[in-house]
Amino acid sequence: MKTIRIISLIVLAIVFLNPTNIFSQEESQIENSEEETPISIGVDLVNRNIFRGLDFGNSPAIQPSLEYTISNFTIGTWGSYAFLSTPLGIEVDLYASYEFSFGLSLGVTDYYFPLEQLKIEADSIITPIRNGKFFDLNKSHYFELNASQSFGDFYLSANWGFSNFNNALYFEAGYDFKYFNVFLGTGNEIYTINGNYNIVNIGVSASKEIKITDNYKLPVSSSLILNPNVEQIHLVFKISL
Repeated sequence: MKTIRIISLIVLAIVFLNPTNIFSQEESQIENSEEETPISIGVDLVNRNIFRGLDFGNSPAIQPSLEYTISNFTIGTWGSYAFLSTPLGIEVDLYASYEFSFGLSLGVTDYYFPLEQLKIEADSIITPIRNGKFFDLNKSHYFELNASQSFGDFYLSANWGFSNFNNALYFEAGYDFKYFNVFLGTGNEIYTINGNYNIVNIGVSASKEIKITDNYKLPVSSSLILNPNVEQIHLVFKISL
C-alpha cells in the first residue's frame, strides 16, 4: 500500500509541477486523430440571392451547403432560405459533377422550389402556393446540364435547362484578376423578358478575409451585378461561415 501511495504522489507532483507537457501531448493526440474528410459543410449569409442576373427571393437569405468529393467526382446539395416570405424564397438544389485534369467540368443540377409560382395578378403580384411536392417532378423541379472549362484565370461555362426550363440556355465567361474578377452572362427563355437571347448578367466581384482571431479569418465577398435586360443593378454582400 505504501508503495502505491508513493507512486500516486509522484504522479500527482509531476502533473501539478509540469502540466503543459501533459496537455500538449493530449492536444497532439487530438490533432493527429483528425483526418481529412471528403465531406464539406458551409453556410453563407447574403443580402440578396442573385442568380445569373435575376433576383430570387427579393430578400436577405441564409444559404447552407453540403458536399461530398471523392477523387474528381462531387455530389452535393445547396439551399437558399429567404428571411422574408416570397414566391422564390425557398430553394433546395441537388447536383453532381466530374472534373477532368485539363480543367473541364461536366455536371447535372436539379433546382427544386417548394413554393411554385401560379400566376401573376392584375396588380403584378405573384400568387404562390405550396404545391411543389418533391416527388412531383413536373411542377417545381428544373433540371439542367452544366459544362465549364477553365484556361488559367479565364473560364467559360454553358448550361442547358432541359426539363421545365423550355430549353433555356445560359452562357458565361469570366476572368480572375489579382484583386477582383469580372464576368458576363447571356441567356434566353426564363432569363429574359421576351424569351429572346440577350445579355443578362454583367458584374465585378472581390473577396477578402477579415481577421477575427489569430486562428480564424472570416471570408467575405461583394459583387456589383447589372442585368441590362430587366434594367436592374444589384450590390450583393456575402459572409461565409
